[in-house]
Amino acid sequence: MGGADTITDVAASAVAAAAANPAPARANGRQVWLLLWNASRPLALLVVGWALLSALISPAVVAVLGAVVGHVPGAIVHGIGSGAGHALILWLVIAAVVYAISLIVDPVGNALDTACNARVTGAIQARLLAAVAGPPGVGHLEDADVLDRLSRAEGSLTGYFPGNAPVTWVGLLSNRLSGLIGCAIVAYYVWWLGLLLFIMWLTVRRSMLVAVVRQATDLRAQSTVMRRAWYFIGVGSKVRDAKEVRVFGLADFVANRFSESYRESIQGTTAGLRGVHVRAIVCWLVVVATYVVTLTTIALKARDGGIDLRALATLLPMLSVTMQTGSVTFDDIQLAWTLASLPDIDSLEDDLVGRERALAGTAPVGDRPRIAVRFEDVHFTYPAGTSEVLAGVDLELPVGTSTAIVGINGAGKSTLVSLLSRLRDPTSGRITVDGVDIAGLEPAAWQRSVAIMPQDPVRYPFTAYDNVALGAIEHAGDRDGVEECARRAGFDEVVGRLPRGWDTVLSRELPGGVDLSGGQWQRLALARALFATRHGARLLILDEPTAALDVRSEAQFYQRFLQITSELTTVVISHRFATVRRADRIAVLDAGRITELGTHEQLLELGGAYADAYRVQAARFGASS
Repeated sequence: MGGADTITDVAASAVAAAAANPAPARANGRQVWLLLWNASRPLALLVVGWALLSALISPAVVAVLGAVVGHVPGAIVHGIGSGAGHALILWLVIAAVVYAISLIVDPVGNALDTACNARVTGAIQARLLAAVAGPPGVGHLEDADVLDRLSRAEGSLTGYFPGNAPVTWVGLLSNRLSGLIGCAIVAYYVWWLGLLLFIMWLTVRRSMLVAVVRQATDLRAQSTVMRRAWYFIGVGSKVRDAKEVRVFGLADFVANRFSESYRESIQGTTAGLRGVHVRAIVCWLVVVATYVVTLTTIALKARDGGIDLRALATLLPMLSVTMQTGSVTFDDIQLAWTLASLPDIDSLEDDLVGRERALAGTAPVGDRPRIAVRFEDVHFTYPAGTSEVLAGVDLELPVGTSTAIVGINGAGKSTLVSLLSRLRDPTSGRITVDGVDIAGLEPAAWQRSVAIMPQDPVRYPFTAYDNVALGAIEHAGDRDGVEECARRAGFDEVVGRLPRGWDTVLSRELPGGVDLSGGQWQRLALARALFATRHGARLLILDEPTAALDVRSEAQFYQRFLQITSELTTVVISHRFATVRRADRIAVLDAGRITELGTHEQLLELGGAYADAYRVQAARFGASS
């Protein structure tokens, strides 16, 4: 039970921290409208036309039916062929037309909602993608606050998506306008009743919206816990995790953890729900009292002849139309939840633009490096960390040479790679290229000069050819280059066994697609990185390049290592000491520092940590020095 208690404690702490932060301002009508206007102006104009028609149609139907009822007695007395009968026929035709129009208002609104939702959602997703992909660094992708805001802005936590906001908002305005017209028509017959209904509904709406917005704000504070709940959904439903979930019998565990997290997020809004219920009861009593007064007044006036049959037939059903002035519907709740998250779009863009500037540089990279890349007393601590991952790294990477960086897991190897790629900047110290601090270089240009073969490469659901060409997408037409890099990486053998060769889609989730083994994906990733070096990247980083290879394939890889990396400046990251001996120099990273540096033979002669680890690991694989 200790692990479960820890998860609960962490979730509780996260909720408390989120609740302590003041909620951002809710989006206003202008911001909501601009979402639609910027996404599609023709659609925005159509929505306005639909809203005006929708606002007029309900009171028009009631008013026309009232006119029909008012003409019935005259037609009965004088006959259908009389003037009164003709008037009744005319009003019946008008009523039929108005009613027919009323039948298409909702379907048109649904169609517009679908179209607007698609346009606005696409526009918002494009903005969010640009915001999170814009910064050259990756720290924001590990920031819980950024991830919470991103989830809220997407609407993925609550299911109320920002794309629905514009039409919902315009529709609510249309309803209120319709209700206002209804109140005006009631006031035409009994002025003070129309005014009373307007004031009553306005008061009810304001009172209820306070509670609705409070609930939306409370729900917003549960973002971290709700993200945890959806995480468990992913664990239980993704192929990626299916093996462990089944082998370890975790299905019930995952389902229970989802239920607990989801229940905890809902409990955080209980106070807001109680507020909604209390206000709803009070408002109901106010509405009942107002309608008692209204109906009594209408009945007395009808009895005394103060209003005729037409007025009576119009007033009674018009009371339901006046409700739209201030009734709170599910659309109001949906809009409140959406409006509470819309400001996260703007705040994310502003915040991440600031992070982009924080890693900014303006100097051109040119053809650097020409001499060497140097780490000069580099320190690094993660923002949420309490200890240094790198604690004073000094290391030179001469151009045209291969340097292996070895160390046990957790030694800081991957962090060093992220700094060299300028995904992060050092906490202190600097990294220079030909004597120039890379912090002053244009970050995106520097990153284009670095090619990485990661330990767990991205598996793009594209063709085998495209997967390699993505290393330099602007040169995707260089088929000879793609095939040459595949040959050097040993991926050409894999392509030869694919059902459609280079045109095979590498995803089982797509028609006709296939998947590769872990080792084959690593060969593909190496080919992709080599293609990048063919088109301008001058520094090749291989992060655990043989992690998914068997012993024989690993040995073959390192036998071809010098051929693969010839004339390149190469950094090989590995925790396997026995497999990097062909590198020009080997650096041992331990406790955040370079503790040994030299060739394979020099480090063996030194008899330090490298020599000890090499002999232990070499013995496991039957290798010899």
